Amino acid sequence: MYKKILSTLPGIGAALMPNLACPACWPAYAGILSTLGLGFLINGPYFFLFIGILLSISLYSLAHKAKTRRGYLPFWLGCLSMVIIIVGKYYELPEYIFYSGAALLVIASVWNNVPIKKNKEGNNSESKIDCPNCKN
Repeated sequence: MYKKILSTLPGIGAALMPNLACPACWPAYAGILSTLGLGFLINGPYFFLFIGILLSISLYSLAHKAKTRRGYLPFWLGCLSMVIIIVGKYYELPEYIFYSGAALLVIASVWNNVPIKKNKEGNNSESKIDCPNCKN
């Protein structure tokens, strides 16, 4: 039981870490990272490496078994959002650019996780072409 609870903590931490724009959240993030011995990640060049690793994990989840879900379009939308997020933070562009990249990543994740409807035969309705001359 404890293993199940402890296994969810990295996911919760990863979900909280990419959004460091809120000044009220900085002490919480610093506390979490320093208790893990990772306080140096909040400053300097390590911050962009850390954000890149977290974004790469999210891109991997979009690419993993993409053929059985929605294909590679959500993955490519996630790649575009990753570029927007990193460029928006690295070049200190206006915040709406960073948030638009984050919104695109959320859209790609939701799009990837929406189930595909099945038709009567049990096949995916998106991949089947209905032709009156081609009956199985």
